[in-house]
Amino acid sequence: MPTQPDWRGVRRDVTYFLGYQFVAVGVLYVAPESVSGWDSETKHDYSFSRWRDNTSKPVWDEDTWWINYVTHPYWGGAYYIQARERGLNRAQSFWYSALISTLYEYGAESLAEPVSAQDLVVTPVAGFLVGEFLFTPLRKRIRAKSGKLGWSDKATLFITDPLGVLNAEADRLLGRETTLHWQPIDTRAPIPATGMDGRDSPEAFRRA
Repeated sequence: MPTQPDWRGVRRDVTYFLGYQFVAVGVLYVAPESVSGWDSETKHDYSFSRWRDNTSKPVWDEDTWWINYVTHPYWGGAYYIQARERGLNRAQSFWYSALISTLYEYGAESLAEPVSAQDLVVTPVAGFLVGEFLFTPLRKRIRAKSGKLGWSDKATLFITDPLGVLNAEADRLLGRETTLHWQPIDTRAPIPATGMDGRDSPEAFRRA
């Protein structure tokens, strides 16, 4: 079992994310303008020059408050937890969240709108607070339970690490043979899983 951060897994997570972000942009594309902030002209004016203009200078966006200050902190927390589950420490996980957020802002999203200045900051900073002080205690409390996990516990594990579950499924679809292990998010070293007590779903385990 690895006793250091799973950097191979981290690299694989980043690769998967580069694909996921185009799916996210597709969702925004079909969402109403009140949600995405993209009008019909914006949606049909994709070009390299537009991407270059959108990434040349971050702007203060005018998205609704819940997008900037609810969904972005949530995803920042999810990125943070994903890194912690790979064995990264707090600082490394913060910078991982910042990296993933930056890849999204300067990636597919910038085909349609300028890079958001506040999102570059809010996502990793607020995400650290959400991940470390909300998601982490929730996951630790659930994993400390004895016996089988209930549906609400499994749902919480999924909600707090959705990308980990998606990546595990992507591994399965790609035929990747991996060994499941239990990764406490407050230590660097994983502890082998013992027994199948209801925690053998992707929500409770990460891939080695």
